Amino acid sequence: MLICGIDVGSVQTKAVIIDGNRVVQGRGITHSGPNLPRAAGHALDEALREAECEEWDITFIMSSGYGRFNIPFSHDHVTETVCHARGAVYRYPATRTVLDIGGQDTTAIKLDPNGNVLDFCMNDKCAAGTGRLLESIAELLNLKISEIGEIGMSGSRDISVTNICSVLAEQEVINHIERGVAVEDILGAIFRALARRAVSLLRRIGIEEEITITGGVSANKGLVKAIEHRLGLKINSGVDGVYVGALGAALLGLQRTRG
Repeated sequence: MLICGIDVGSVQTKAVIIDGNRVVQGRGITHSGPNLPRAAGHALDEALREAECEEWDITFIMSSGYGRFNIPFSHDHVTETVCHARGAVYRYPATRTVLDIGGQDTTAIKLDPNGNVLDFCMNDKCAAGTGRLLESIAELLNLKISEIGEIGMSGSRDISVTNICSVLAEQEVINHIERGVAVEDILGAIFRALARRAVSLLRRIGIEEEITITGGVSANKGLVKAIEHRLGLKINSGVDGVYVGALGAALLGLQRTRG
């Protein structure tokens, strides 16, 4: 038995294939773009190649993410909050709090000892404090998004960025550049500003250890370090955090097939 979870995010679409023993067999990722069914198909194709199987070998496909209603070949759909909770607990079984930082949304999720969602809080008013901001800052600094985490960790000057709205934060960054502030110090300030926003969301639901960060931003070591510093706690993170939502969808799909 093979089950696929597809997480259609605002920036990236991810697919994860698991077997009946909940072991990951394949993963795929692509930019979402304007054609969500096509993006989901591309991510699925990549996961199928890694799993060395064909689409007809898949028993069940569960979709999630903001584009979950637009995937014609999925069998069912589920909210990304539940998927990130389930995927985080699979990766780190003692997880009690999840921080999902995606391209457009940041969500703090509180779990019970069985991994069920007790409460959650989302910055649903705008994309401030999300991956979109990091992308725009990276572009402004002429850097790759994959580079900024390490660079920002080497900053030594304690400057501030007071806004996390993309437009206002970009203006502050431009002002710092004009004053000759080093790139690593600018990025450090951005990470601290995002950490303040993230921890504020976490405190609204009540922070309980362990804490796991998911979403594409979870691979950014500089931001993770800034959040840990503000919390005074170690948090679970990793480069595969971008797949946690799709993994959770696959796990829920497997559960659905077993009744």
